[in-house]
Amino acid sequence: MNIKKTTLATALIGALSMGFAGQASASVYAGSSLNLSNLTIGFINASTGVVITNLNPGYTFNVEDSATLNGSTVADADACSKLLLNCGVSPVLKVSAVNAPGSTVIRADNDYSLFGQNSGTFANANAEITSAQLVNGTPSSTKQVAEAELQISGQGQASTNIQSNTTWTFSFSIGETANMVLSFLANPEMKADVTFVPPYTAGNAQANMSANFTLRRISQISGDAATPAPFVNWTPDGVNTNAVCVNVGSCVDVDPESLNETMGVGPGNSTVTHSLGTAGSNYSLTITGLTRGNYSLTLAGLTSVNVTQVPEPGTLMLLGGALAALGFGGTRRRSQATAA
Repeated sequence: MNIKKTTLATALIGALSMGFAGQASASVYAGSSLNLSNLTIGFINASTGVVITNLNPGYTFNVEDSATLNGSTVADADACSKLLLNCGVSPVLKVSAVNAPGSTVIRADNDYSLFGQNSGTFANANAEITSAQLVNGTPSSTKQVAEAELQISGQGQASTNIQSNTTWTFSFSIGETANMVLSFLANPEMKADVTFVPPYTAGNAQANMSANFTLRRISQISGDAATPAPFVNWTPDGVNTNAVCVNVGSCVDVDPESLNETMGVGPGNSTVTHSLGTAGSNYSLTITGLTRGNYSLTLAGLTSVNVTQVPEPGTLMLLGGALAALGFGGTRRRSQATAA
């Protein structure tokens, strides 16, 4: 009897070990990274061709990141503004790298690389505004990354959000207009992948990215006759001339690849990437015919990921049932021996 019990127990342990080995090899992964650099904004008086410098801009910056693994979350957020005089120089504003509790891989501060698949079980994120034209006079740049992987069953999420709100006042002569040029270098990288190894049979991975620029006249200068308010919204999607432009002279946008993507894979084995491992591209938006008044410009960037992996219910039930049977059989034999 003892020999049979030992043999059966050994077989079950072997089966469980095979299951754990499978867990270590399975992977549901998603990563999203967006770096913007050399971002400049310039205004020119369309009548005189002279660069407008007396704009007296105000600004507010916000940065946040968060990471969650199986319900446990860690997050960080910060803000600064011209009014409070609390923006830094380099970086202008940043938050600490966040690593969800239980992560087997840890992202260090200032590491904006994608770890890639088969790194471990983790969820992490980090974001910063490295420089800002309005703060330190150098072209603006931002970095943000969100990444998660599961090699066990569970759920993981990570996200970053960077936003700047800037205001200007165009006070040139009535009848004159201004032109605006926004340009920058962007390097987006994304991947979502599901790779199964038994006992896992279902998983989903999603990677998201968005970048949005909105210019609007929020009020006119006191005493001016009422005119339609200019409004421009640009979400670079890899297709030129897609900016929404209202009550302006013209809009010309150049966006060589999309900065607004949502990619999902699963529940079966599959993978998808966007601009992974490539160099950055140059983007620009040129607007003409801006009437004088008070304007706001909002720039917002987002990266986020979501991963889920579940085991095959039948596999766990089989192993659990076998262990229960072994325990029951051993108890019964011990009872029979005691009775004898």
